[in-house]
Amino acid sequence: MTLHEPSDPHAAPTTPAPPGETPSAASDETEEAPPPERAERLRNDTSSSVRTSEPPLTDGDDPGRAFDDGADEEADAETAAGAGDHRDDASVVQNVPHNQGTVIAVQNINDIRRLRGTPLDETWLKRQLRFYIPRDDTAKAIDARLTAHRVAVIHAQAGTGRYTTALHVLRANNMKAIRQIRREPNEAVDLGGLMDEDTGWILDLRAEEETLRTGFGLHLKEVKDHLCTTRSFVIVVTRSDTWSAVADEATELEHSLTPPTALEVFRRRLTHHKPAIQNLDQWLGERQIIQHLDGAVPAVAVRWAGIITTAEALNRSTTEPKPFPELVEFVVKSAQNWRQELLNWHTRNTDSAHRTYQLAAAVFDGASVETIREAHFSLGSALGDTPQSTKGQQGPGIIQLTHLIGAELGADDRIRFLKPGYTEAIVDYFWVDRPHHVAAFTRWTAEQATDAPRDLGTRLADRVTQWATRYTRSKQSFTILRTVATHWASTPHLADHAQHLLVAAAIDPTTGKRAREQYLAWAKGLDTADPADRGPTPLPLKRALAGALAQLGPAYPKIALKRLAELAANTTDATVTDAVGDALLSLWDQHDLRPKIRATLTSWFDASQRHYTAAARRAFLHLAGRTTPNGIPVLLAEGGSQPAPWALSGWRCAVDGELSRDTQDAVNTWLDAVLLDPDLKPTVLQTLTEAVYRSAEDRTYLVPRYLLLTHAAYGWEPARPGQQPTARTHLRDVLVTALREADPTAPTRLHHAPPPA
Repeated sequence: MTLHEPSDPHAAPTTPAPPGETPSAASDETEEAPPPERAERLRNDTSSSVRTSEPPLTDGDDPGRAFDDGADEEADAETAAGAGDHRDDASVVQNVPHNQGTVIAVQNINDIRRLRGTPLDETWLKRQLRFYIPRDDTAKAIDARLTAHRVAVIHAQAGTGRYTTALHVLRANNMKAIRQIRREPNEAVDLGGLMDEDTGWILDLRAEEETLRTGFGLHLKEVKDHLCTTRSFVIVVTRSDTWSAVADEATELEHSLTPPTALEVFRRRLTHHKPAIQNLDQWLGERQIIQHLDGAVPAVAVRWAGIITTAEALNRSTTEPKPFPELVEFVVKSAQNWRQELLNWHTRNTDSAHRTYQLAAAVFDGASVETIREAHFSLGSALGDTPQSTKGQQGPGIIQLTHLIGAELGADDRIRFLKPGYTEAIVDYFWVDRPHHVAAFTRWTAEQATDAPRDLGTRLADRVTQWATRYTRSKQSFTILRTVATHWASTPHLADHAQHLLVAAAIDPTTGKRAREQYLAWAKGLDTADPADRGPTPLPLKRALAGALAQLGPAYPKIALKRLAELAANTTDATVTDAVGDALLSLWDQHDLRPKIRATLTSWFDASQRHYTAAARRAFLHLAGRTTPNGIPVLLAEGGSQPAPWALSGWRCAVDGELSRDTQDAVNTWLDAVLLDPDLKPTVLQTLTEAVYRSAEDRTYLVPRYLLLTHAAYGWEPARPGQQPTARTHLRDVLVTALREADPTAPTRLHHAPPPA
């Protein structure tokens, strides 16, 4: 856990990072243009696209990526749909919860900033708390604990508002900054390292897998004086069953949160919504909905309120709004993910062409008739069942087909689904019902997004990415995520979307732990070029994973480093190696992460587990082989006339292995740097020479290291018969001589040997 981290992003933390991540279960864890006619149609389809709010969550869904009471990044339905814009040509795009439209990357960035401990923005805080229901007794109880002990523990079951309560209390205390303590899962906690003054800290221990070790409660009491000195507070948010393990150690700090009732939260969400909810009194008294709120946690109310606001926004976007009873029916069925409705529809409609038309319309929801008709045929071909063109006026036409699938054809000749969450439910049903077609469907969506103009293709990719994220969250299955990420990573136009998908799953509170375990297993997989191969890991997926880990690094440095190192250690493909190197450099360029990178790798260099040592060796060699634009190794660009202790440890670890291509490249880079900048010669020679000793304390001379470095020196500049002396041969000979003379049993240097420096 990074505790001494100052607010300045370039200021280095001073607390050493703890040892590396404990291995998890998984370790044991040129763009082609579309045809002119199609391109023109697709461009026209982008001209009037307006987005609406999110569709509903199913009962198994977490109501927010960060917050357990639903005070999350839920967009106001009308804002997402285009406030006040009720044009007939408005194209409706329905999106999954908490990832509005094309903002997945932005959502990921916000979550990672929060997880890494960046001070929370005031605008962001207001957004999270805009529906919060303050309770004086709760605020007074928590304030009393903060005043007396500088620390409070808020515990309750999931979905009750622990995190937003902490935000509210700290904001009410006018703290200069509110930050979440950066901490990787189940990492030890040392609050004595919190150095920022006038700061409200949140220690988030809500994850189901969190365990509190004996002494944790005592530690919370011990930091009172330190927090008084810095004029700061700490609020711990956790589950009641998690806290019970150490509750006896600090009963005076705890507050068992009693949240507002689900009905109160439901009422607050609807009455304070902008724009105002139509039929408000009817919604608030609708028994079919109220019965689901009796005894429920606030998160359930947030879910139902979100469905209603979505249904209202969709209803306002049409010239033929539905009557209230029909909207209620939509909301109730949406809460069930439309599963029974779709089952009944598929039972009645056994024609494959009709089912394919519905799926194509769901993917291109809001597009023109011609675009969806063409998508209907191309999707059928992708699934091995190309729809047959009818003769004359045989069979149902577009109007009849659109009515048949439950969509509406607008006056602008665009096809839309006006039922909340229905498009996503259609795709979800297909994924579950036809698993053998998932890969073909994913390839088809990638092709559609690639052939389309960039704005439409990006929006389509975002939509499918959101569906895949929610599917993974609700089903706890990574088959869809892996398939989508692999196929999209194979397409340059969509490679970034593959990374966004992997990042979103890794930081999601529901899927995060299992996703990170999956990524470790994928990183360890052998290379394969076949995206359908379920054993080894496809090369495009490995490249996308490297990019995703670079984004995850600020939040989970050790986890990201471990998986990057495993990627490097389990590939023979140069493109994957380059992706790993780029990811490491991206993390290294973030100055506040360098101490964490150094400390984590140092703890692995001499670890007892061989896979940690091998991973650290490969990661270090990637860094050692990288240079600045001037050709100077990045590890030497930090300055200093003496070898950095951690770099020495890294070289000792590196030369304990075989003389690999990476080792040779790193040696070459450092020796080339001496020719570019002679002032580096003492540091480079001393570093490589010192590497032959077991450690800084143990001066045992290890012959295998000497042999490896000698071979590497001759690999850099081979010896040839009749070779004339050059700067390269001189530097090689100086290094080889220094390596040999480092042996305490070596004879006195011969008179013709070159001086060491």
